[in-house]
Amino acid sequence: MKSVFLILIWSSLLVCFSTFAESTVFTTLGLGDKSVFAGIKKQVKGMEPETYILEVSFKALSQSKLDLPKELIHREVVGLYGAEKGKLLVITQRTVEQGDRPEFHLYNTQSKEWKKLAESDCLSFSQVKVEKSALHLTCLEHDKKGDEIEVIKKVDLPEMKFKVLGETTLPLKRVERDAFKAELLGEVFEWQELKVHYQKKEKTFRP
Repeated sequence: MKSVFLILIWSSLLVCFSTFAESTVFTTLGLGDKSVFAGIKKQVKGMEPETYILEVSFKALSQSKLDLPKELIHREVVGLYGAEKGKLLVITQRTVEQGDRPEFHLYNTQSKEWKKLAESDCLSFSQVKVEKSALHLTCLEHDKKGDEIEVIKKVDLPEMKFKVLGETTLPLKRVERDAFKAELLGEVFEWQELKVHYQKKEKTFRP
């Protein structure tokens, strides 16, 4: 009886440790031609995060997993922007400590191919202005006096033709188009549910 009791205690501790040591959350949203895309980060304490993208189709509300290239799986998905001809811009960055240079990759949803397009020395940003084939990042930097300043940096992306133009703030937690709506639910930066609504259908997804 005593040994069984100890096993139960140990099992409970393992469950508690696992709960606190590992978390899987959504990081941002983006709209494509026929789907909504959501960045997902799996974080295990003491290890680099593992990331991938969840794709949910508009009409069927069915989900599929989109694996990132090997060189991107430990980078956080911080931005997703749909473009013409089934193209998706995926922005990734290491966000721990001071972070690193964000990278911009094209994912072709038709050919399933990846291509790196650019990177920027903008280490800290959330405001993004979308033009037809470029992004303007509002970067937070420090001047010679140590004061924080805003610097606008342009990222040219001639292979992209974005459909939705204008100002955006990352991460995106809500997107909509016509009869389709999607929203991340939960604490900010700790989103654990994706609620999708299309016409009279509604469905909730978890990472």
